[in-house]
Amino acid sequence: ENIVEPILGDAVKVIEERLVGVADRVLMPLPELALQHLPYAIKALREDGKGIIHVYLHVHASRGEDPIEKSWRLLVEKLDELGIKAKRLFGRIVRDVGPRWYQVVLDVRVLKRSK
Repeated sequence: ENIVEPILGDAVKVIEERLVGVADRVLMPLPELALQHLPYAIKALREDGKGIIHVYLHVHASRGEDPIEKSWRLLVEKLDELGIKAKRLFGRIVRDVGPRWYQVVLDVRVLKRSK
């Protein structure tokens, strides 16, 4: 109870070996691989499949395009592919990472897994 245990290793391997169905909240701080690793974050959520995923993304937004909305679209597309129903909780631009490239953070509550 109330103990934080650091675990060193490849996140995919660690989740598969030790962390399936245990997390209320999963942090995904590596924007470059976030969408690719989303299935593993979902596996780590509680056994009832519900919980919060805190995900960072790098997104390119054209002039007049909202980087946060584009990030939501990308995340929802991936969640739909995985058969996941989710609710938006939070989103904001963290920083610029290049011309019209943004680091965005999103919080999403996973409500239901259909697969």
